[in-house]
Amino acid sequence: MAVVQPRPTIVHGPAPVPAGEITAERYVSSDWLADEADRLWPEVWFFACLVGDVATPGDFVAVEIGRESIIVTGTDDGVAAMFNVCQHRGARIAKGHGHTEMLTCPYHGWRYRPDGRLVVVPENQLFPGGVDRARCSLPRLRAEVVGAMVFVTMSDELPPVREWLGGVAERIEPYHVERMRLIGDQTVHLDCNWKAVFDNFGELYHVEHIHPQHQELFDCPTAQVELFANGHTGVVIEGHTVNSRMDIPTMPTVYQKMSLERFGGDPAEYEGRILDVRGDIQKLKRDRGAAYGYDYSEMSDERLSDIEQYNLFPNTMITVLPDDVLIARARPHPSDPNRCLWDKFTLVRDPDPAVAAAAGVPYEGRTDVDRDRPRPEHDEFTHEDVIAGRKTMAMTIDQDIHYIRDIQAGMHSRGFNHAVLNVEEARIQHYHDWLDHTMGVR
Repeated sequence: MAVVQPRPTIVHGPAPVPAGEITAERYVSSDWLADEADRLWPEVWFFACLVGDVATPGDFVAVEIGRESIIVTGTDDGVAAMFNVCQHRGARIAKGHGHTEMLTCPYHGWRYRPDGRLVVVPENQLFPGGVDRARCSLPRLRAEVVGAMVFVTMSDELPPVREWLGGVAERIEPYHVERMRLIGDQTVHLDCNWKAVFDNFGELYHVEHIHPQHQELFDCPTAQVELFANGHTGVVIEGHTVNSRMDIPTMPTVYQKMSLERFGGDPAEYEGRILDVRGDIQKLKRDRGAAYGYDYSEMSDERLSDIEQYNLFPNTMITVLPDDVLIARARPHPSDPNRCLWDKFTLVRDPDPAVAAAAGVPYEGRTDVDRDRPRPEHDEFTHEDVIAGRKTMAMTIDQDIHYIRDIQAGMHSRGFNHAVLNVEEARIQHYHDWLDHTMGVR
């Protein structure tokens, strides 16, 4: 196996505290979980929902972040967010997602407009002096949109979310995720701490050990790692190539073959030169993109072949490719540090004949795309469902899920004190240093 040195990490926003130990306590302690509820989640912007799910006034999404529940709604003025708690007796008002003219408390029927204003109190005369509807409207939160994503914060002090993301928003924008179609909405209940599964997607050191299929499509050892302010991180991995530590195959891998054939290339022409596939895929996509209904005008050549992943502090990962995007989110269990929820949203870019028309070329793309198909139903299942093969979140994530429960168990061992990280795990260290800073741990 060839020895390959990783590229130097690019630091855009160093952590405001020295690198500290990542102890087991933060993964297994109920006190730590409670501290996060009080000192982390109120001090960050977090991804709440897709903007497409609140695009029309009256649309709503309810999302739980630990012990808090937030409603995001579509209004005449855009999007709004509020605490999901009736001001009468504290009942939760909404669950899941849907559309309604009024948010109605199921307990006593108090009714709120989509912007949170209280408008109906049944038998209002029973309350001495009547209910002050303005004072008893739902407490509002700040909500802002970046591309396809709605972010919410409980803080009045944080800067706007685009500024807080520290340049990551600009990295994602050329992919125009807001124009993509949602094809998968999944949640798995995992037997691990929410940070354990998020850490898993903060390093590539494990890829060669549990994701063998990746060596035939990506060159993880030469990935470029970036560290941003406020705990965000990124990595860029060369795609349509092979792992530089492995022996180079004579013929294109199955993944390279599929991509070449999709854009009019001939895999047989690459016998003995499969390292040329990456550059030629870039040219094929650039030359044939419009005819296939894809607008790549805002993307660099490298972005036509490579994969970029950004971890948004504190709990969201977005993996971007030219024609499909994965957004994943770790959410804490309200009371058990050994459990969490892992959400996955899968989006694709449909070919568009209008792109070919604008470019003045004949359209050669798919004509069977049903752009009016309904939104996929939310699918929710257990850790064991994935282990048993009853459910899948895609091969790579399934492989991670098979191991993450044992990692959580190991955190409880008297034989484990703190993580020992290498340079390829710089994203994890950066993340936890910002976590400690945000929580005021050090």
